[in-house]
Formats: sequence, structure tokens, C-alpha cells
Amino acid sequence: MNVNLWNINILGIGFMLVFSAFTAASFMESIVFKDYGKHGITIETGFHSLAVIYGVLGVSNWFAPAIVNKLGSRLSLILSVLPNIGFIFSMYEPYQWSIFLCSTLLGLGGGVLWTANGEVIARNSPGDTKPRNTGIFWSWFNMSALVGNTFLYFQLGNAETISDSNRHTIYLVLGGFSVTGLLSFILLKNTPTPIGDGDFTEEPSPWQPIKDGMRFAVSSNMGLLYGAFIFTGLSLNFWSSVYIVIIGNVFPKRNYLALAGILIGLGQVSSGFIWSVLTYKIGRRGVLLCTTVVCCTAFTLVYLAFPSDAATTQEARAQGVPIIASNIYLSLFVALLLGLGDGGFNVTIYATLGQLWEDSPAPAFAVFKFVQGILATAAFLYCGDLLLPYQLLILGLACVIGCIFFLILDYKCALQSEYEVLPDSAQRANSANNKQFYEELEQPLMQTDP
Repeated sequence: MNVNLWNINILGIGFMLVFSAFTAASFMESIVFKDYGKHGITIETGFHSLAVIYGVLGVSNWFAPAIVNKLGSRLSLILSVLPNIGFIFSMYEPYQWSIFLCSTLLGLGGGVLWTANGEVIARNSPGDTKPRNTGIFWSWFNMSALVGNTFLYFQLGNAETISDSNRHTIYLVLGGFSVTGLLSFILLKNTPTPIGDGDFTEEPSPWQPIKDGMRFAVSSNMGLLYGAFIFTGLSLNFWSSVYIVIIGNVFPKRNYLALAGILIGLGQVSSGFIWSVLTYKIGRRGVLLCTTVVCCTAFTLVYLAFPSDAATTQEARAQGVPIIASNIYLSLFVALLLGLGDGGFNVTIYATLGQLWEDSPAPAFAVFKFVQGILATAAFLYCGDLLLPYQLLILGLACVIGCIFFLILDYKCALQSEYEVLPDSAQRANSANNKQFYEELEQPLMQTDP
């Protein structure tokens, strides 16, 4: 195996291990704290902890390129995983000060982690190998939602609460995943610098990405994408925490939480393939319309099948009465829809940003991550107090508005010929450039995980 393939596989394995731990830990955080109930820890501590993570992450994306440029990608990867390990071990015996300190550090490290990841892939993808290498990385990475939650499913068994001993076992194992992921990054090898690169290249200003991002942020095209950005932030809050809490407050068995996490992960993994294939047939407009229908269907089913206090109750179980009887099979189907819908929006956003700002994509993505992180933070702050129907109403309105503004942008850019809107299916079949572009984006980014 050559150096480039070695590095791509090691990078993918490391991310799979690190995010197997983080995804499972963050999914379970609020319910774990509810069952813990000591040292002032409550279910809202979990929501607020996640608010801190995603808020700090949104800001750290602006400064991460300068840090990676200074430290190098391998050292940046290693150092940025350390807060992840600290965050997971802080839940072994949680205190408020340690939870919020580790959440802040995790948000700071998240921006560096993903920036360094992009640099490793770029440096190890010479010529036309980027689509192949990107696919290898995401194949490894997408296993993370399944590995961590599968472990949780068997560990939790038929327990109706998470005991201290069970919590200790869970976070020791998840912490072990993160440590192993960190150690794997040590195995990354140096990539030879291509001829013509490096020695005579002027070092970029650390402020340049911020300046470019500010310029992009006030452009009319970016303004029309803010609706979609806002929805992905609100959606991130819902599928990554609130929905898991809802299931935990309605159904007695704690391993149902892990099953929901597995189905959400499956939805996100399959969304990359499903929506990318459909893009060739019905275009980005059609994909976003279908995605909007999927999301609104999921929100409607949640409204019908769960009581209004399912996300906010402080009792052992929700006390309200749903419109239709709660059913675990329907709940797991909704989890799958949430993963599909969120993945569809993100695939569309990544494709659009990549074409509109193809010459300088990093600042454009920083704007996206910033808006997404800030809205996720806001949602985590109110979700512990706002009744479920109102949360669903906000999500539904944001989804529809985001879709409408994206369609306006799509038509506007088509008229101005600023970027090529996907032609009909016959022309698309003959468009090699478009095909290669979408192959690179076939796997959805599990975006905003630090």
C-alpha cells in the first residue's frame, strides 16, 4: 500500500473510532444526566453542554486554518482529539464545572480536527485520486454512528435506567475508542511535497479566511442560503439530542435509545447515495423538495405519536397523552426519516457551496458552519423548556422557508448563468464534470460533529 492510501485509511479508521465514541456519548448525554441526578446535574445540563460545544465549534472554524497551518495536520489531529477524550471521561463521574469546561475545549478542538482532516485528504490525493480517497474516508467515517450505538444497545440491555456501574462501563469503553483513534493518527506518514509547492509559496495570512468569510457572508447568494443553514442547525439539535430524549421519556427500555441512534445513522449513511443518485434524475431542486417532504413527514409523525411534554418532562416518564398511541416501530421509522432528511439538506448545501465558491470554498463553508453552530446552540438552550409541538412548528417553518429561499437562489443563478443548474436527465448522463463532482459528494458529511 502506498503512502497516500495508507494515510487515507488511517485517517478514516481514526475518525471512525473517535466519532463512534462522540456520537454515542452525545446521543445519550441528556438521558444519562437525567438518570444520574447528582451534583446539580439535570437533563438540561446535557442540552446546555451540547449548546456550548456547537456554539464554540461555530466560532472555532474561523481560526482553525491558521492553527493547522502553524502546527501541521498530524499534530493538529492528535491535539484536537484530546478534548474529545476529556469530554467522554468527564461523564464517568460528572460535575457541572468539568462538563462545561470539557464541552468548551471540545468545541475549540472540533474546528481544528475537521480542518486538519481536509488538509490530510488534499495532500494525499494527487491527480484524479480525490474522488476515490474521499469515498474511502467517508466509508470508514460513516461506520461511526453504527459502531458506537451498537455497543450501547448490547450494553444497556433491558435496563430502564442507566445505573452508575453501567455508566462507568459505557464511558470507559467509549473513552477507549477515542484513545485508540488518537493513537492511530500517530501512524500517519509524511507525504512528499509535490515539486513546485512549499518553498516559494508565500504563507497565507491567518486573517484571510475570516476576511473572505465576511465578504461572502454579506453577498446576496449567501443570504438566500441562510434559511437552509438555519434549518440544519435546528435539525442538528433535534436529531442528535431532543429526539433521543423524547424516546427515553416515553419508552422504558434504555436500549431503544441506541436503536434510534442506529436508525438515524443509517438514514444519514444512505442519504449520501440516495440523494446523489436522485440528483442526476431530478436535479438539486427536486432533491431538496423531496427532502423537505421527508422532514415534514417526520415532524408530523412526531407530533402525532408523542405527548407534548415528551421533550421537557422532569418526571420518569412523559405524562401527556399523544394523538395516536406511541409505538417503538413507528418511532424507529421516524428516526430513519430524520437521518435521511438531514443528510439530504446537507448534501444539497455542500454541492451548492462547492459550485458557487469553487475557487475559495473554505470561507464559504466556515460561514455555513458558523450559522449552523449558532442556531444549534440557540435550539439547545430553549429545547428543555419549550413544549414539543412548538419545537416541531419551528422546525417545520424553518424547513419550508429554507427550501423556498434555496429555490429562489437556484432560479436566480440559472438566469444569471452564475453556475450550471443540472440539465435534463439525458444531458446529465453525458456530463462528465458534473458526474465527477457529485461522486465526490456522494457521502454526506456528518456535519457539525466536532
